[in-house]
Amino acid sequence: MASQPRETAPATTRIDGSLGRTLDGARVHRADVAERLVEAARRLMWEAGGPSFTVTQVVAGAGTSLKSFYRCFAGKDELLVALFADDARRGAAALAVDVDEAGSPDERLRRAVQGLFRFVSLDGRLPYAAALVREHLRLAESHPEQLRAVLHPFVALFEREVAGAQERGAVRSGDTARLARTLFHVVVSHLHALICHQIDDSPTDVAEDLWRFCAAALRP
Repeated sequence: MASQPRETAPATTRIDGSLGRTLDGARVHRADVAERLVEAARRLMWEAGGPSFTVTQVVAGAGTSLKSFYRCFAGKDELLVALFADDARRGAAALAVDVDEAGSPDERLRRAVQGLFRFVSLDGRLPYAAALVREHLRLAESHPEQLRAVLHPFVALFEREVAGAQERGAVRSGDTARLARTLFHVVVSHLHALICHQIDDSPTDVAEDLWRFCAAALRP
């Protein structure tokens, strides 16, 4: 009688499992390196007040290699997009904490509208914010989809607050997503104008005037 073929599935399973663990470990390592590179870029931009740093300086600050850098990012612009995304995630999370301390729908929306102006007015933050704005405007032309995704945490926060205010009758009915996007971009445009010195008033005054305008526009 002919011998039966040997079973090979268990060995294949072991190989696949080992490969999966190896790939998972590589992804974790790459994510850790990318995080260190983003943090190094943030420090350099903060110190220089702009993106005048080189990839070599970022690599040195992160304690890694050029080879590792290019495994994570295609170039400096892609690193800056990652920095914007990380700052947006952190900023939206901090803004959400501030908004959640408010009670009424009006107060929650007011904090959402005015919160970014408070962040900009923190000691020593204006040059860094100005550098981010300039680079954001530049990269919005070459990386439009990525930059749109970067702002999503803020847009989602505004959409949540507009929806909550609509449910309580504090904001006029309508397309919630469209209202939220409009409100957010009105805030961002004033923030850009303030940072680029097209508006000379203090951040507090600009935020107060803007909220009065937005509140009147959103009134039922």
